[in-house]
Amino acid sequence: MSTIDKTLTLINFENNWCAQCYTQRPIINKISHDFNSYLNVRVVNSDVHPEPAKKYNVYSAPSTILLRDGKIVEKITRFIDQSQLTTLIKYYL
Repeated sequence: MSTIDKTLTLINFENNWCAQCYTQRPIINKISHDFNSYLNVRVVNSDVHPEPAKKYNVYSAPSTILLRDGKIVEKITRFIDQSQLTTLIKYYL
C-alpha cells in the first residue's frame, strides 16, 4: 500500500480575542480529524506569530487558506461553517 502525499494544506489564522475564531476552532479540529489522511492542517495565532499572516497577506481573523503544492487555491477571510469548508476541501482533493 502506498502512502498518500498530503499536497493540500489548510492554514487557519486566528486571534485570542476573536469570537468568530473561538467558534471556528472546533470546526477546524473536526476537519483536521476527518481529513487527517489527505490534508495538512495548521492553526496560526496571528498575534503571536505575525510572519505567516504577512506572508499570505492575511489582515483579518478568522481567515482560512487552502494551499495546493504550496500555492494558494482558496482564501476565505471570514467565518466558514463545517459544511462549506468540507465541500471546498473535497473539491480540491
